[in-house]
Amino acid sequence: MTAQRPPFVAVRCHGQRSAAKSAVPTCNRTPSRPTRSDRWPWHPLTKSVIQNRKSNFSFLLCVVCASAVNCFAQERQAQLSWWDRSPEQKIGQYWIKTDLPADEANSLARHLNVMYSEFSRRLADMPERAEEKLNVLIFKHRQDYILTLRARFGVNASASGGMFFVTSAAPAGALAVWTDDLPRRRIEHVIQHEGFHQFAYSRFGNDLPPWLNEGLAEFFGEAVVVGQQVLVGQSNARVVNQIKDAIELKRYVPFAQMLSITSKQWGDATLDESAALRYHQAWSMVQFLIYGEQGRHVAAFETFLKHLNTGLVADEAFKRAFGEDIADFEARWKRFASTAKPSAFATALERIEFLAQGALELNRRGTSYPPTLKGLREALEQIEFKQTIETHGLKVELGADDDTLFTIPIDDLSDTDDPPLFTVTKTRLVGLTHRERQLEDSQPTPPTIATEHLRPGNLSIKWVRGDGFRFQIVVE
Repeated sequence: MTAQRPPFVAVRCHGQRSAAKSAVPTCNRTPSRPTRSDRWPWHPLTKSVIQNRKSNFSFLLCVVCASAVNCFAQERQAQLSWWDRSPEQKIGQYWIKTDLPADEANSLARHLNVMYSEFSRRLADMPERAEEKLNVLIFKHRQDYILTLRARFGVNASASGGMFFVTSAAPAGALAVWTDDLPRRRIEHVIQHEGFHQFAYSRFGNDLPPWLNEGLAEFFGEAVVVGQQVLVGQSNARVVNQIKDAIELKRYVPFAQMLSITSKQWGDATLDESAALRYHQAWSMVQFLIYGEQGRHVAAFETFLKHLNTGLVADEAFKRAFGEDIADFEARWKRFASTAKPSAFATALERIEFLAQGALELNRRGTSYPPTLKGLREALEQIEFKQTIETHGLKVELGADDDTLFTIPIDDLSDTDDPPLFTVTKTRLVGLTHRERQLEDSQPTPPTIATEHLRPGNLSIKWVRGDGFRFQIVVE
């Protein structure tokens, strides 16, 4: 039975909200309060931009105006058509409006609800300061995302992969994301990151300092969901190494500056080259407060959050929780970050996507697939394959000349006798129809790419044939 609620546009515009046909089980809105060790376990994976004659000028003005009106009309029609054709529904804790197929919508809804439970458990001591209204817009296409947010909410989303926004047209806020053909893991990172911002808004309003707001959002954004389990504390090798390099080269943001930066200053610098480093440093600072020095800062960190939850200004809240010696705080973080180890699982997720994208490039070039990891690496090196990923406005290029991209680091969960590794084998398909066999003979499926000995679970690439191939990363 469809739940009844006020019009969807508590995010302003007066409409109803819904999304997919079937719902997931409703998460417990007021979960039992866990102990501190359950909320913030020490080990990341445990338990959890003329002059002219008047007649000519007038003509030009008319043309420009007509063009502008036509452009606006097209944008308005585009956003209205998305809004009108996209169903809406309450799924678990969220009111979701989307044009995705039902199965994809339900899958992302389940993911959101699993993360909601994790947010609730980790921040169980932070009561709501404002009514929680979890409005979510999931767009199948980026263009619909940009046009709808601009025309309906006055938000410029052209440079974003997703966002949580609050405007006069959406006073309760809304989480918006687009999918297109992005890998599932990237979509998950966005909804986890922005989902935390949404969750935190009803607990902290605008009182979280930017470094903490973004640091926690990245902390949850980097988490990995395996079934109903959320693996927090995950660290990507690329990010860990970036922080280490920044410390060694003295390019990191000094703590006195980091702690005092305003939301406007943070937002104004989002397209700056140092933007990604700022996000990653904020993440690293949160990692330190939760896991650094065997968890000794957890109690002070929770006190800090409680002060912010009650509305205490950030500077005073920080001093009460951690003291006034910022230099010592910075020194301790640097020691922690300089010796940090990347997580095998999170790193493998990024690298197996790189390998799959490389196999797709070989497919596009009509090159035969090597049946081994060594052969795949040599083939990708020969074509000088590169993959560009974007993180917080900064484009990062991964290249086949980097040997580490074909390996998985060892972490505390790894068995040193059987370390995690990638495997590449020829894909074997059975039970094909005559037509499917013809397709397979003319355009073979890319090789099976998987991991072995990876904990807490192995990964593999599932190939889907359509107009070409696309892939999904499966956790076994």
